[in-house]
Amino acid sequence: MGEFFDAIRVHTPGNAFEAVLLAALLLVAFFAFRRAAGPGTGFLVVAVGLGSFIQVGHPAIPMAIAVAGLLLARTAAVHGSGRSWVPFARQLVLVFAGFILYEVARFNVVAEPGPAVRNAGRVVSFEKGIGAFFEPDLQRLLTSTDWLTHSFNAFYSHGFLAVVAGALVWLYFASPERYRLYRNALGLSTVLAIILIVLFPTAPPRLSPGLGIEDTVVVLGREHSFANEFAAIPSLHVGWLSLTGYVLALPYRRWRFCTIAFLPGLAMQTTVIVTGNHYWVDGVVGTLISVGPALLIRHGSPLLDLPRRGTSWLAAHRPGPAGARRVQFSVLALGGLFLYLGVAQFLQPGFTDFWGYLFFQVGATIVLLAAGEFAFSRQGGLSGLTHVIAVVCSYADVLGTDGNLYARIDEYDKLTHFMGTAAITAGAYDILHVLAIRRGSSRPPVERLYLAVAIGVALGVAWEVYEYFGDRVFHTTRTQGRWDTFNDLVSDAVGAFTLGMLLWWQERTAAAPAPAEEAYIPPPGEA
Repeated sequence: MGEFFDAIRVHTPGNAFEAVLLAALLLVAFFAFRRAAGPGTGFLVVAVGLGSFIQVGHPAIPMAIAVAGLLLARTAAVHGSGRSWVPFARQLVLVFAGFILYEVARFNVVAEPGPAVRNAGRVVSFEKGIGAFFEPDLQRLLTSTDWLTHSFNAFYSHGFLAVVAGALVWLYFASPERYRLYRNALGLSTVLAIILIVLFPTAPPRLSPGLGIEDTVVVLGREHSFANEFAAIPSLHVGWLSLTGYVLALPYRRWRFCTIAFLPGLAMQTTVIVTGNHYWVDGVVGTLISVGPALLIRHGSPLLDLPRRGTSWLAAHRPGPAGARRVQFSVLALGGLFLYLGVAQFLQPGFTDFWGYLFFQVGATIVLLAAGEFAFSRQGGLSGLTHVIAVVCSYADVLGTDGNLYARIDEYDKLTHFMGTAAITAGAYDILHVLAIRRGSSRPPVERLYLAVAIGVALGVAWEVYEYFGDRVFHTTRTQGRWDTFNDLVSDAVGAFTLGMLLWWQERTAAAPAPAEEAYIPPPGEA
């Protein structure tokens, strides 16, 4: 607690311009809120804005409050408590108390540098394992000029709380229901964040040696003031702005919803990476523990009823004997591969650079195959060929990566391209078959063949495009030239067409009527 109070500083305007700007913002906020919610509320928001400047030393929060007031005064969108300032004061006390408790907890949960740096190394290894460690490249790309770097620094240091404060104030008056959702999700995210900081202290990129990532704040001659240097996971900067976007976007639909919901979080995700304060994984975790509680609160009743509904659904969609045997085969086969990856990583951490990617891929394949059998049980489930090719492809990819077969055998990559696209095509054909049965379609199976092959080839092309841009942007060195890319696409096309033809032939054979028995004609003279 003492360290928290030691960190409190009293700031005053540094020059005449800053003093005039602060006074103007406070006056705008007062008159806007006075018009929208009464003089008592006007004085309260002025006190909040002035207090935030005294503590932070930057006019960003007063500016955000003034903008919120102008929006309220313009639309006269005040609900709930009307013009009474007392309920608003209670909410201010509640929010400030929660924020202070969170800050006190962060000051008292401080890790040693050693474990935090090791955990940061694990994060970097995971990102490299899936070919997505792009933080150094992104920082170099977006800090080419001082003004751009200053902009990212300012948004990281001051824009974060300003957006949150402005959203809280505006939502309280404009949409009490969304305000409660926002406030409660913020509170739950702080609890989850403290738990993660205790369990997995992580050094930020700027404090992790050997990554080539600079501290942009220090480079430009400023100093950091952090409650806990080793709390990179989670990034509440990203999480809270993602939550802000989601809550503000709720009244909208389609492209407006997507723009408002995703833009704040993506902007802050870029900022925390560019300033050297977080890995992209930190932002993903921060978003999960911030937006996740909001989704749970908003859809709480259906989620609480999921176990009962899920049990009923599984009982109604239980695969038949053939489907159960297919699920058993795939779960046992891929489960052994899943176990192999886990044990190998435990005994020899980093035994392959792509461990995280392979582990996720095998687990996702198990889930998708089992889910397909349950979801399509009434239409016969997935085909046996789909299960077999998915299992064989998974083994080929894992063993080829672990045994370095991709580098030792030139044709090995083409084999896995063939099988991977074949597995995708098989799954697509099965889904199209199920949809045709459900809709009572009379279209010939050959149309499903063409569409499934097209889907498989299209995804193969998309993978090559991903590899190309990965090489150009993130220097992953996945592609080996135009001829290699052409051969990959040929392997994709052959794999898609081969499995499509097999499933098409299998469907036609199963649907063909049995040959009629010839009538017995007795020989002459037989009674």
